[in-house]
Amino acid sequence: MRVVRISTLGLVTFCAAAQCGASEPLWVDNLAPLTGLLGIPNQRNAAVQRGWMLSLNGAIASHFLVDQQRDETGFFDGETTRLSLAGRVAIDEHWDIAMTVPYVQHGSGFLDGVINDWHAAFGMSDGGRASYPEDAFSYRYTSSEHHLNITDSQGGLGDVSVEVTRSLQQSSNRSASISLGYKFATGDEQSFLGSGAADIFAALRFSGAHQGDLPLTWHGQIGYVMAGDSDLLGADQRRDLWFAGLALDWRLSPSWSLLAQYDGHAAPLSSELTSVGDSAGLLSVGARWRAAEQWSIDLSVVEDIQVETAPDVTFQLNVRYRPKTL
Repeated sequence: MRVVRISTLGLVTFCAAAQCGASEPLWVDNLAPLTGLLGIPNQRNAAVQRGWMLSLNGAIASHFLVDQQRDETGFFDGETTRLSLAGRVAIDEHWDIAMTVPYVQHGSGFLDGVINDWHAAFGMSDGGRASYPEDAFSYRYTSSEHHLNITDSQGGLGDVSVEVTRSLQQSSNRSASISLGYKFATGDEQSFLGSGAADIFAALRFSGAHQGDLPLTWHGQIGYVMAGDSDLLGADQRRDLWFAGLALDWRLSPSWSLLAQYDGHAAPLSSELTSVGDSAGLLSVGARWRAAEQWSIDLSVVEDIQVETAPDVTFQLNVRYRPKTL
């Protein structure tokens, strides 16, 4: 027991020496077809750190949803792949600026067979997925005032976003910051690669190291999105959206961490359909390998704990590079 306590204390000391600044939440986007059009920012470490950082994030989300209420119908069957390149650079000790450039692809994908086999093997409900052809593609939403029908695979540049962050408080074991961001309408609206409108968002973020024997780092955010008027979302679009999140990084060793994260946000539409009218809740679990001092690699899985408000499952890979600072 003494050896375990000494090892844990050593890891906590190591984390404090590094200021736990290398810790970052998982990169999580809700890639549900309509929600994915909005400029809801992912979580980040609240600290403004010297130098710059580059991240490459790949996510594959599988959709299958049949939802109908009165004169509203939603049918989403397909896959979304998003490959995002993001850079962050410190302007000085209080300010940094970040930019994210996504490539988005919608299509039939390849995960239906794997997911159907998984459901069958464990006797799990599949929501009717197995009754439909595998690896098909169709996004349909119909209401009394709006009709959306996407059946052709599409791919290309998505909506680029820029974010400026100001540090409010920063020390070796805790930090707070405020961010203001803008999502440009760079994605082709006709190809369903962007909303066709600009969004503005603001976020208040916190990060801290656990004050005890456990080598835990936590992150949180809460914020607001003022969404632009999107023809794709129609007359029932909600323009004022909240978002919030909480993340934990359990550092098992200098090289490895286990991560758990919750992300939630307001629904994109005023609708009776669960899929587009209820607030979303996503739970993510993953592992981080710090391959070298400058490199880290995350593998994670995202589930819709508020069922139908996010993709059935999203698989993610993130590679992050931060050079040494003097």
